[in-house]
Amino acid sequence: MYSEVFNLEINPLVAFGWSMFVGLVFSTVGAAGGILGGVGHISVFGITQANSIKLMNQILILTSTLISVPTYMKQKRVIVILSLLLGLGSVGGAFIGSTLSYKLLPDLKSYKPLFGIFTLLVAFKIFHDVFFSGKRAKIRSLEESLKHKRSSDLRTKRLSFKRIEFEFLGKIYSFNPLAPVLAGFVVAVISSALGVGGGFLLVPFMVSVMGVPMFLVPGTSALSILITMIVSGANYLKLGAQVDFTLLGIEVVGVVVGSFIGPFLSSFLGEKKLRLMLGILLFYIGVGYTFGELVKEVLGFRII
Repeated sequence: MYSEVFNLEINPLVAFGWSMFVGLVFSTVGAAGGILGGVGHISVFGITQANSIKLMNQILILTSTLISVPTYMKQKRVIVILSLLLGLGSVGGAFIGSTLSYKLLPDLKSYKPLFGIFTLLVAFKIFHDVFFSGKRAKIRSLEESLKHKRSSDLRTKRLSFKRIEFEFLGKIYSFNPLAPVLAGFVVAVISSALGVGGGFLLVPFMVSVMGVPMFLVPGTSALSILITMIVSGANYLKLGAQVDFTLLGIEVVGVVVGSFIGPFLSSFLGEKKLRLMLGILLFYIGVGYTFGELVKEVLGFRII
């Protein structure tokens, strides 16, 4: 398949296979969807237009969140008011981040190293979760206990400009509404500039800073990311970023298929093994993108 937009030949089977892998990983691990999408566009397909890569990454993330958000909403695992506040902050952040990135990071030479650094950070976060965090076991225990309930018992108790309170499983949680607005802005600037989702930054903020129960974090994060991706993607299109809609259509189908296969693979291999394999892959990619040119000059070969 020849792409006139990117002026290169792309194997549609490879495009479908890689995007299916992206959907599979995102649906099982819940992270790195945008990063793996970017790796496919840069290293697997050979696309050199950085702004097109960012835009197509975010369309794939948008596809994945459109699949996951309704499920989270049905399970009552979304703090809607918190998602909307994060999304409110992300509107300005996504616009600023995508505009600056379009102008300042227009080519792979400027974009790739920053993308590599972010990939390394995500890899280290995954390694930390695998080896040093006991949160996953707690989440699974909570999920098992909630299987016997008709809902997760989540309800908003108080809404004001100074304080918002919600109740979850009989416990009251509260936060200042200004905090998620500011966090949403900062995360959206970074994620829209790099063409990634931003869940890697939103999750620790909600858990560590705001004290949100981890069981509610993925769905809340996904809904806010959905808002960010819509604003950022629309702005990239407005600024002139190009999209190969044939390639994108193949990728979207692949992501959807992978998203449905993921849970079955997770139950077979185990989430810890999948996370560890993903961390190793992202570490390799991050080192290659960040230090690839230096390694090539010193040692005479390219890592990736």
